[in-house]
Amino acid sequence: MNAQKRLGRLVTAASLAAVLGIGIMACDTSVARGPVGPSPAAGAAAANPGAPPVGEGSAIAAVRRATAKYQNINAAFADGYVDDGFGCIDAVSFGLDPSVGGMGFHLINWALHDDPNTDPERPDLLVYNAGENPHGQLKLVALEYEVFTADWLAAGHTNPPTMLGHEMKRLVLPQFDFDAYELHLWIWHDNPAGLFEDFNPSVPMCH
Repeated sequence: MNAQKRLGRLVTAASLAAVLGIGIMACDTSVARGPVGPSPAAGAAAANPGAPPVGEGSAIAAVRRATAKYQNINAAFADGYVDDGFGCIDAVSFGLDPSVGGMGFHLINWALHDDPNTDPERPDLLVYNAGENPHGQLKLVALEYEVFTADWLAAGHTNPPTMLGHEMKRLVLPQFDFDAYELHLWIWHDNPAGLFEDFNPSVPMCH
């Protein structure tokens, strides 16, 4: 069952692109396209990686401390995160207006993902983007929490999962047999759209 769900996740992006008539492409790092300048809050966070974003409490601070090491992508690989197979994702990848923003490449930890009881300090996915780095090196920008709906219900839950006080969003793509709850956390790159939004207008598009 897990193997089928994993395959479904791997083919969803490519299949969705075909249906929408778009391409999911790797980020173009040949041209420097820096994001909109970070807010003062983001600057403060960069100066003190252990500090939570303004207005957030100790739980966010703990998540920042726990995930700071993943700014080095090799640490993510060492801890069992692997390429999720989607390539670079942005608003256009989902048929949305480009102004909605970018996202990036995802690394997934299947052992964590298969456990419906997600620990906020151990995210299921890590999101990297190369757009703000002139050398094309991937930079950690966000975390993502995700659980397949079937796994969540099988664990005896009847209400949607929550993470850090926020209800996770349900993403259903019936044509690809994909059904999951997910929530992004833009903890390593300021997101003017909101800390828990899927896309970030200050992150460069993949195309």
